[in-house]
Amino acid sequence: MIIDIGIDKKGRKVVVDAALRVLADTFILSLKTRNYHWNITGIHFKYLHEFFQEIYESLDAAGDEIAERIRALGFYCPASYTEFMAISAIKEEKGSLESMDMVRRLVLDIELLIRRTNEVKTVALSVDDDATADLMIGRLQELGKFAWMLRSHLE
Repeated sequence: MIIDIGIDKKGRKVVVDAALRVLADTFILSLKTRNYHWNITGIHFKYLHEFFQEIYESLDAAGDEIAERIRALGFYCPASYTEFMAISAIKEEKGSLESMDMVRRLVLDIELLIRRTNEVKTVALSVDDDATADLMIGRLQELGKFAWMLRSHLE
């Protein structure tokens, strides 16, 4: 079936290619944050345990929204860890870390995701895909809040 939403297939494809990277980053970062949630120890345990859960739940919901937008643009989504790892710039975490090392790594990963999310927004706006741009703007607001709150632990 032909998709006629005012964005040609080439335009939709360029948006989807960028969005797929953000989807993969979101999935891998969610898993990494869940790892930290499960394995946090130390004086900041309670707050960080709960905050990490807030972050991965937000990432999980965002991943679903991004995947649904990709489908609405007429393309399929990868849905395996192997596929996500192949296109994600965020690397999985192995082993245990001190709590502030977890926070530092999450800040770096969230900032990377902010930059890649901003790329999707820019590409979407270049082809008049306001719906995808709007989705990315919402993600930028949420991710920016998380980065700020995490950085506050490091000052």
